[in-house]
Amino acid sequence: MKNKKPKLLILITGIIGALFLSQLVISYSLATTGGKMRQLEEKSQKLEEQKRLLSEEINQMGSLSRIAEKAQDIGLVKVSSVIHLTPQLPVALETNNLSPNR
Repeated sequence: MKNKKPKLLILITGIIGALFLSQLVISYSLATTGGKMRQLEEKSQKLEEQKRLLSEEINQMGSLSRIAEKAQDIGLVKVSSVIHLTPQLPVALETNNLSPNR
């Protein structure tokens, strides 16, 4: 019986040691993963802010008042009246009352 107690004590001590080491490894893994997660969340927030700013800039650039201002800057003027032109038929397709017998 005395021989079994030291073996059992060594086995229990070994199991406790292995559990302690696995807890250390898991804790280290969680700590590094948490740091990476925080970095990714910060990057995501920065990208969302950039996206919002770019959307605002796109909306400003596409506004009618901005387009009208830029058109004036390059010399375009607002049309007061529109003239519709009707297309003419090409000369080859015109039919005249000229006959070849004349």
